[in-house]
Amino acid sequence: MLPKNQTTGHEEQPLKLQSLAIGDLGALTEELTGNDRVFWSRVLLATARDRWLRRLLPGQRPVPLLFSARCNGVMQGLVMALPDNGSGSCWSLHKLCLAEPLPQQSRRTVALALVRHVIAVAPKARCWFTRCWSTDSLRLPLLREAGFQPLLQQSIWQLNPAATANWPRTTTAPAGYHRRLWARSQAPALLHLENATTPTQLRHLLGSSSNDLGRATMGGVLLESPRGELAAALRLVRHHPRLPSQLSILVHPGHEHLYGLPLQAELAQLLDPALRRGAAIDTTTWRLPCNQGEARRRQWFTTLGLNCLGDELLLARSIWRRQVRSTRNRLSHWLREGPRQLEPRGRPVPDMSRDALEPLSKVIAVADKSLVPLIQ
Repeated sequence: MLPKNQTTGHEEQPLKLQSLAIGDLGALTEELTGNDRVFWSRVLLATARDRWLRRLLPGQRPVPLLFSARCNGVMQGLVMALPDNGSGSCWSLHKLCLAEPLPQQSRRTVALALVRHVIAVAPKARCWFTRCWSTDSLRLPLLREAGFQPLLQQSIWQLNPAATANWPRTTTAPAGYHRRLWARSQAPALLHLENATTPTQLRHLLGSSSNDLGRATMGGVLLESPRGELAAALRLVRHHPRLPSQLSILVHPGHEHLYGLPLQAELAQLLDPALRRGAAIDTTTWRLPCNQGEARRRQWFTTLGLNCLGDELLLARSIWRRQVRSTRNRLSHWLREGPRQLEPRGRPVPDMSRDALEPLSKVIAVADKSLVPLIQ
């Protein structure tokens, strides 16, 4: 329900939130979606198909969440959420569209309602991510009010296709390294490289697996160090079949000397087959992030002639759900864990009953009393 009007004293019309269906294709106007109308239509059709597939094959990847906010039957906002991993524990707010004629207070109410609703209904979600320009004075306060906190600041760079024509192209890998073309069997090594280049807090929240990286990677060039570990990876990534592919550049912290001509030649090697596909891959939409503090990466982007679009914030929030413990849950726990005691070297199942925990509480109480003189 929209808030009560303080000036007139009357209540606004109720805001209805519902999932998008195929019948809503005609309501996706440019006034609401802007230049992304074709993209919204494609994702909506693909999502409707994947919903039926999940009913037949429950083990499939979670489908995107598409919701609309309506008042008197008129769409006032849209939200699109995409899963970041195959388990569905991590999601991203990918799109948030609001109708232009809405006043600022109504835009704030519609945006908060959409964000909070999609977070509440996402199955198995433990954390959420979203991106916002640091200069966006409208969306940034809304996301903070919805519980998102800045996790990482990045400068976003855009590839200039005109500057790639004169890049050096070599058929040999840098001295001391081996060039590998992307294959699914290299997903575990790629996961190790991504963990080494990702901040610790972000790595724990993402919870990525080698299967997720293998599914999202469309191709790329890998550089292997003499010790057999991946030193750098330049790959094409697509997190959803309807999303355009993006360029990802990972360089191990111990091999940052590759920034320069060696990595530039590998990037040119990757761009050649991509550019021959014509309109299949639009390199002008590629956005390359540079974390705050990565001076050598930023200097390399400047040398390549990339355009800096500005600073962007990666925001995140965790989801805490209250666990309701009932008798049925305890019984299912014993039925599931009990047979494991019969396995070789099986661990005993802990007794979670109140009688079993009472002696432990007495020991903790005695220990607390013994520590009082030490604390004083």
